[in-house]
Amino acid sequence: MTDDPYAKFKRDEMILRDWLAMDRTILANKRTFLAYGRTAIALFVLGIAFVRLTNHQFFEISGFVLMSLGIMIFIVGSREYITTHKRLKVLTQQEKVIEQGLKQELCSADKEA
Repeated sequence: MTDDPYAKFKRDEMILRDWLAMDRTILANKRTFLAYGRTAIALFVLGIAFVRLTNHQFFEISGFVLMSLGIMIFIVGSREYITTHKRLKVLTQQEKVIEQGLKQELCSADKEA
């Protein structure tokens, strides 16, 4: 991936703080997706309330606009979550490969000693 923001870091030199930062990033991505979802649901429900509970044309039109906005926000939030999740998944897979290589090196060093 060419737009890897972590490409400049040497993964075999990362310390615990770096791994924890990556975990926080993954959790922040999930929290952000949930916030998008809450906002989308709130707008959609408010739109339904405007349409169903009022008889004024302005509120009915506003209700349909709010429902549409809620759907769009959910779609944008889902797209953002999926793209970020894919980038983080690539990084996590690279970490596992490096971790396995380090374990093999340690095992071979122990056998030689």
